[in-house]
Amino acid sequence: MTYRPFPADQGPDTEPGTTTADTDANGTPAGRPTQPQAPAYAAARPLDGHVLPPGTRPTADDFPALDEPAVIWEDARWWRFTERTDLHEVRYLSVDEGGRTVALAPLLLTREAGGLLFYDPPRLIGTAGSMAEPDILDPADQERWSELGTALPLARLDQYPSLTLGVFGSHHGVAHATDRSPAQRAAVMAALPGLLRRAAAELGCRSSALLYVGEPDAAAVDSAARRSGYQAVLLGAEGVQHLPETDWDGYLAGLGSHRRRRICKEVDGYRQAGWRTVARSGPDALDDEVVALQVAHRAKYGLPGGEDRVRRDFDAVSADLGDSCLVLGSEREGRLRGFVLYFRAGDALFARTAGFSPEAKGCYLALTYHETVRWALDHGIRRIHYGLSAYQAKFARGCELQPRWGWFAFEGPHAGVYRDAADLQSRSIERRLASVGAPVVPLASLSSRRSTTPPSVTPSQGAEKCS
Repeated sequence: MTYRPFPADQGPDTEPGTTTADTDANGTPAGRPTQPQAPAYAAARPLDGHVLPPGTRPTADDFPALDEPAVIWEDARWWRFTERTDLHEVRYLSVDEGGRTVALAPLLLTREAGGLLFYDPPRLIGTAGSMAEPDILDPADQERWSELGTALPLARLDQYPSLTLGVFGSHHGVAHATDRSPAQRAAVMAALPGLLRRAAAELGCRSSALLYVGEPDAAAVDSAARRSGYQAVLLGAEGVQHLPETDWDGYLAGLGSHRRRRICKEVDGYRQAGWRTVARSGPDALDDEVVALQVAHRAKYGLPGGEDRVRRDFDAVSADLGDSCLVLGSEREGRLRGFVLYFRAGDALFARTAGFSPEAKGCYLALTYHETVRWALDHGIRRIHYGLSAYQAKFARGCELQPRWGWFAFEGPHAGVYRDAADLQSRSIERRLASVGAPVVPLASLSSRRSTTPPSVTPSQGAEKCS
């Protein structure tokens, strides 16, 4: 394959999953491109891009933004870890302006079904779980979901290879040059849908997705994504705990009485049960005790990967990001019975995984939220990123739920099946977040597609709010 720059043309304004006489099956203008509509986030100079050749590894020496960024998922070391996967082929998209690289984005190429669910677009759409909750849809929508579930297995066969712009950690992974202004970064984000569509065509992909984008970037992406034939889907919300500059006592004093009582009850129960919190950091933090807890945790919840795979993953984490590792554990009678692995980046912690033994009942909430906050306040941490899912627990314990969006493009005769499933999937997550008291305003492209109002809380969904 010849790797050549392709312009950041947003493409025609068509319905996702359809083509016009002036476009090919990938949504790329046929023949000579016409002048696209001016995007809302115009770059000072035209942006283009290219997929880096296989085996090319961006480094912090070549692109300083990859050196200890504020978001760990944009760190060159995390990209090295991601490259170790045997379920996807990792490539990189360079976004260029005037011959200079102004942004880099990781790409995950899935050649056939079987990639990690959260980064495998044909499987991610239509699979019930933390990013699709059909059971809370209205009865008519549940019936439609069941009908689509019968059609999707056959439809998936036509959607590989598939290309994702995103990186492990449920993040888009886009790293901007350090000297770029907010407006220039927004222009890059607006250019990504067109660049991704062309990258997918060059790599022979039949579907593609730009995943896990939050505000304010989502607004920049959405209009351009629609013009490039992508459909927006609400994938979930990341729980982020913002912490003041104070100590534990000052933190508690600043909370409302209801939430303060909840925390004190959970922490007191933790202590009275004989639990003690221990902190381990550095490459040696992921020892045999942690491996054993992670293996047991995965087996309990039916997750893939036995001891060999867990040990291999943890060895890779230690090798690539050991200096950023923090393991907070619950210990009783000298034995570790539960842990949470975090990565530290500046004044933020990013939760990666956890594991608890059956004897550690009641430890999870106290360790993950309260004991982590106590440690964070003592060590200059101002934000804790907990990832997606478990919204009720996170919201009730003070996390802000920040929406994360994805945009999907599917081709072929089954594109309509995916379009309907994606819309129902997005509606279910909107309803889930509304039910915990964190409603999401739909993106402009979703609002224009729907004649109904956003989902509202019903009595059976019982929203709980903390004072």
